[in-house]
Amino acid sequence: MGHGHIHFGAMSLVLALGVFQGVIVLALLLRTRKNQTANRLLAGLIAVAVLRILPYILGYAGFYDTYPWLSFAPYNAGLAFGPLVYLYVARLTQGKLGPRWWVHLLPAMLEIAYYCAIFPQSLSFKNAWDLRIQEPWFVPLEQLLTLISASVYVVLAVRRYSRYQQWLSDNVSFRDEFRLPWIRNFLTAFSVMLGIWIGFAAYDRLLHHLNYFNEFPLYVAFTLFVYYLGLEGWRHAGERYPLPDEPGETVSQPVPETLITRPLTPASHEVPDTKAVQNWQAQGADWLSIVRQRELWRDPDLSSVTLARELGTNTAYLSRALNEGLGQGFNECINRLRVDAVKLTLASGMEDRDLLTIALAAGFRSKASFNRAFKAYSGQTPSEYRRSAASQASQIVNPHSS
Repeated sequence: MGHGHIHFGAMSLVLALGVFQGVIVLALLLRTRKNQTANRLLAGLIAVAVLRILPYILGYAGFYDTYPWLSFAPYNAGLAFGPLVYLYVARLTQGKLGPRWWVHLLPAMLEIAYYCAIFPQSLSFKNAWDLRIQEPWFVPLEQLLTLISASVYVVLAVRRYSRYQQWLSDNVSFRDEFRLPWIRNFLTAFSVMLGIWIGFAAYDRLLHHLNYFNEFPLYVAFTLFVYYLGLEGWRHAGERYPLPDEPGETVSQPVPETLITRPLTPASHEVPDTKAVQNWQAQGADWLSIVRQRELWRDPDLSSVTLARELGTNTAYLSRALNEGLGQGFNECINRLRVDAVKLTLASGMEDRDLLTIALAAGFRSKASFNRAFKAYSGQTPSEYRRSAASQASQIVNPHSS
């Protein structure tokens, strides 16, 4: 046992508060039944951040002076930060992970194994290793790989999030209810923390070496990140999002006859195509006419899968007919029809039902999604449109009233 004095001062206590809250939320996330895999990945991310902060709590309190054998304790798993962020976002937005998902965490496992191998060695061995290997070679390499890994994985996570947003637009008619502020804010918070971390590392390596106490603001940032994950991660732990369809739901079907036209004739200077041309514009118009006639848009849970089944096709053809043929995504197409229906209902100026009732009857699932879609596709809020329609109806009935 070494000689020293343990004292939890302001620096240790500030970091300890975030760690304490993080450990509580971590335990709660591990016990949740909804989104089990995603919440365990989030719990893992909190655990890695907590372990990153812990040696600084102990150091500021004097533990390493009193118990020098604590050096090289396996607290550091920085190479797990990036993979855990990416896997968490991937699990929420695609519903499953690949069969070899654990490969992403392999570098972090090797990192922990390294510290586990050094930790039980004698103090004299660890001191010599720290002087010759750890500080001059391993720490800079570990830091560089950690920051590169985290940066690459956060880019991959943002791309996954963006693809999911596009999938929502192409496949569900209620995508406005899934703006996913939690995933966006989660990625923003991690990116901010990563930016601060990179800034400290660059200053330390390129300008002036930072000692243990100089790095306190960096670990305050880690603590705030843990605190944020604890509050918001737990609040959103039970949220479920629409997921891409399992294989087999989109069945391959032959191209509908209405899509086949005769080859182009050489009436212009264009070279005629000897292959059949797929007329997605005509097919999109036909299918849109069916949707209008049968009022399929009134189904609040309508998705590209259910609509494709109703039309006797598959989601691939439906998507091409809407996007290439009509220039609209699935979500836009269906919600335009719903907005048109509401406008038609309000146009008489005599409708006395409240706006939410009319919106729900048209297939909208919430007031927020109705207001957003109505404003986007009509240029007015529902209330403004209603007042305008009532005013016009009044002038028609009483043309000399004004």
